[in-house]
Amino acid sequence: MRTGLPILLAACLGAALNWPRLPDAAALDAPTERFSAARALKHVATWANAPRPTGSQRHAEVVNAIETELVRLGFEVDRQQTGRLTNLAASAPGDGPGGVWLVAHSDSVAEGPGAADDGLGLGVIVETLRALSADGPRHGVHALITDGEEAGLLGAAAFVATAPPAARVAINIEARGTEGPAYMFQTAGDSPQMLQAWGRSGCDAQATSLARTVYDQLPNDTDFTVLRAAGWWGYDFALLGGAWRYHTPEDTPANLDPRSVQQVGDCVLGLATAWVGRVGEGGELCTWRPPWYAIPPAYAQVLGGTRVVPAWVISLFGAAALFVLPRPDRRALRGAAAFFGAGLTVAVASGLLMAAAVFLWPGFMVRTAEIPEPRPLYFAAFFLGLGGLWLGRRRSAGGWGIDAPAILLAALAAVFSPVAAYILVPGAWTAALRLRGWGAAAVLPAFVAGLLLGPLYSAIYPALTTRMLPVLAMLPFFTLGWLFTKPAAKPADTQE
Repeated sequence: MRTGLPILLAACLGAALNWPRLPDAAALDAPTERFSAARALKHVATWANAPRPTGSQRHAEVVNAIETELVRLGFEVDRQQTGRLTNLAASAPGDGPGGVWLVAHSDSVAEGPGAADDGLGLGVIVETLRALSADGPRHGVHALITDGEEAGLLGAAAFVATAPPAARVAINIEARGTEGPAYMFQTAGDSPQMLQAWGRSGCDAQATSLARTVYDQLPNDTDFTVLRAAGWWGYDFALLGGAWRYHTPEDTPANLDPRSVQQVGDCVLGLATAWVGRVGEGGELCTWRPPWYAIPPAYAQVLGGTRVVPAWVISLFGAAALFVLPRPDRRALRGAAAFFGAGLTVAVASGLLMAAAVFLWPGFMVRTAEIPEPRPLYFAAFFLGLGGLWLGRRRSAGGWGIDAPAILLAALAAVFSPVAAYILVPGAWTAALRLRGWGAAAVLPAFVAGLLLGPLYSAIYPALTTRMLPVLAMLPFFTLGWLFTKPAAKPADTQE
């Protein structure tokens, strides 16, 4: 196994430059118009210091306290009672139902105080409304505090069932962890408009078109699921780091990272400001549905900004990598067999690792949260994938090796799912250029691959959790093979 040093250095540099970072948390004496994590955390410490499941006395006390705070800020609060559920809908006096809606849920699970899930959302909403209301409640910005989210998104469903028609953009705040960078993992609505407003907001949370593709395959839902189905546009945020505290007694205010709160708050404030006054010109209902042939653009957070690329560009570059490949030689079939054989080996080995984890950690598959300190298993899965690449390289007998099948898969993915496959295209070009013997030209796509893959790896392991160890092991196998491509001695080496 040989790795070109310039390729490796370029990839590592890209990953280091684009690794997600958190802002410093603003203090209690931050300027009035600025979001302050310290001020938001004061609310979290008061409202999320004990479990508050729907229907409990503690939950009723918290809902009353939130209502009191919203009224103090000058908002009119519509208290909506549906059986045991209590939703709060806050608007500026005289405001219509259209506009930007900041959404969080007031209930928690019975097992923990829910400081992140969803005390974070409650504190962020109240602090955001305060920052926007220095001269009085801001028209066009509303708050929706739902009930019964943990019991099955009940409050959100009750609200949309009776809400009058209006153009609405939701900014939903959730958490499946207590720390780390914020992720905007799904949107709804007209992609160009959503991304334009995102750019105006200055939000530096992680946002990728791949996240929605992955999220749709997971058995997870938030209140945003209900709002999106009802025709709302919007954004869905979450924290993922520290997932072992999710739905446990460890989800406390003390374990909620102030820097994470600051990043979420800055994004919510920026997005609310970007959308206010721009929602539904003429007051029409947001019922836009893309035609069947419309493909949303691919986008990713790169060097502090969200870079948007049309889907056709991803498809074009992905397919073009095939034309850079040398012509297949008589060893191509053996190389393809080595690729799929190595992949099967990784799958079997990761399945055995999964079985060992289930045996060693009782409740591994039935916990609502990640196991405590999952990093050793993350590393084990990662190196299993790398080991599969090494095995495939040893058995491929040179020539095309295991690279051509991987490049072909990347090209197919780029054509059929460019919003997700953009992470594969730079690596495919790196491998194709090196197979041609053009190592110097491969440095740039390797750098771009590092830029894109660094944030991916920081997010997808905690997002999928160790209960998907086989998937986590296959990830490096499919995305990092280009690091180990063996350059051709001559451009014509693999031609007959």
